[in-house]
Amino acid sequence: MGFKYPVKKIYTILIIVVAIIAGLYVAVRYGFLRTKDYKPDNSNAKSALDLRPAIIAKMQQLVKDGSSGLYRLSVEQVEPHLASSSVQIIHASIIPDFAKIKKLDGLQQLPEDIFKISFATLQVEGINMDDLLSTDELLLSKVSISKPVIEVYHQKRNYNKSGLDTLTLYQKLFKSFKIIAVDKIEITDGTFISHDITKGKRNQVDHVALTMNDVLIDSSTQHDKTRKLFAKKLDLTVKNYTARSPDNLYSIQFGSINISGVEDKFTALNVEIHPTLDKQQFQKQFTTRMEIFNISMPLISLKGIDWWLLFNEGALTANEALMENSRCSVYLNRTLPFRKVKQNNFPHQMLMEIPVPITISKLNMRNAQLTYTEFNPAMGKTGNIIVDKMNGQMTNITNMPERIRQNKTMTINSHGMFMRRIPLTVGFQFNLAKYKTGDFSMNLQIKNIDSSILNPITVPLAEFMIKKGTIQKGTANVTGNNFKTHGKGELLYKDLYLVAVKKNADKPGNVDKKSTLSFLANTVLIKNNNPSKDEAPRRVDFDFTREPKLTFFSLVWKTIFIGILKTIGLPESFADKSY
Repeated sequence: MGFKYPVKKIYTILIIVVAIIAGLYVAVRYGFLRTKDYKPDNSNAKSALDLRPAIIAKMQQLVKDGSSGLYRLSVEQVEPHLASSSVQIIHASIIPDFAKIKKLDGLQQLPEDIFKISFATLQVEGINMDDLLSTDELLLSKVSISKPVIEVYHQKRNYNKSGLDTLTLYQKLFKSFKIIAVDKIEITDGTFISHDITKGKRNQVDHVALTMNDVLIDSSTQHDKTRKLFAKKLDLTVKNYTARSPDNLYSIQFGSINISGVEDKFTALNVEIHPTLDKQQFQKQFTTRMEIFNISMPLISLKGIDWWLLFNEGALTANEALMENSRCSVYLNRTLPFRKVKQNNFPHQMLMEIPVPITISKLNMRNAQLTYTEFNPAMGKTGNIIVDKMNGQMTNITNMPERIRQNKTMTINSHGMFMRRIPLTVGFQFNLAKYKTGDFSMNLQIKNIDSSILNPITVPLAEFMIKKGTIQKGTANVTGNNFKTHGKGELLYKDLYLVAVKKNADKPGNVDKKSTLSFLANTVLIKNNNPSKDEAPRRVDFDFTREPKLTFFSLVWKTIFIGILKTIGLPESFADKSY
């Protein structure tokens, strides 16, 4: 969801509040409130028999003692219902004591996560008095929490090298119980806010709904991998979540997010990633070229999630993922000069930089579309490359060393329609064990292309047009790394005639033919057919040394384009006009 919550810690705090309420219910019913360590404020008592002020005072004392003074409890109203074995707290909050925070920090004993919790109502139902009095078990039928607001203030502290015991409060308050069981926990309309003090960032998730069934906390369930946060069944829903990218250039929106512990499934609907600025404003932020992305993904789902690993070790693992009907458009204005691109920008290198351990065994892509748009100021024109109806699969998506030792290759295989008309098949293989040097390979197949399809691309982007000719088939196999690529390819074509073009200075949007240059090129340089008459098809080898300005896909494209130029007889320097 854009940031990592210490989920288990938050959940523990909520269970602590429930335990306090249950214990106070026992105190109310059996008159255990008279202790020396608290002083109730009876000024708001409705009568001498009104125990509610005493209950609030006792709760406050329990929170203070249980947290060693780190947290304070504020409660507006408590309503015990003895006949129905339930109790309700209205408008309560648990907040840190800032004087205690300062003191613990000075003693180098302050945890890295500090919490603030408030809620409109919290109700506990089905407290079994006989069990509470005769055993060390807390058994409840239902816990309902309305409109909780949970804030986490995270600040890295160097003295917490091995991590402080963040469950101290849990241990102190639960030492009287060996088993805590709740049939059902419901949280409605919750808000979770994360403050990263170290990085100066704040993130918020609203409209959170959580349902948990068959919750059991005892000595065995901490390591029970069949449970999710101690529950047999869990369902979490978030609606209308919005975040910003780290550089604030993009808005990331989720229509809804659902986590189903029953199906071990994560589903996100209507995911949108858009620039926060229009094209002109976006480009004004930079002095060098920068691609502009627009992405929409109506459906993303993950199945077979290992929740125990996720909640206990922060690792996201899933057997299968699915993306349906995704759309990605990329726009580049070549008016600005190139920027120097980091060498570690290959897909598997970016995967290894993700701070969260990830393994997705298989990702299926259905009916995707990619649109690449580029403006060439030398021609005053814009070209569009479209690949749609893309279906494919990625396998072994992982940055976890133990998984890479088992299988070092991440693969991508897909097929679609180039310019909506031409079948295209492409595959990539990334060596995860050699991600530092960027080792990869790819293969490409395309067939049956005519000039009417290619000219809208070649004229604005490469400054030539195909006057006549057809391409029957093209194949390319490329291997490479951070520094260089090598390829083998075959392009079969017939009656090829190319015409060089330039921008018409008098009529914007029009082009002029370079007739003399084109005649010489087609007469002297260009091989008009492959295979030529009575000859075997020409296959070419081609090499390219990477330039710092090239991204991964620019590197692949230029390598293939050099192979095309070598096949038809044009010099490799002609590729410089293509970007």
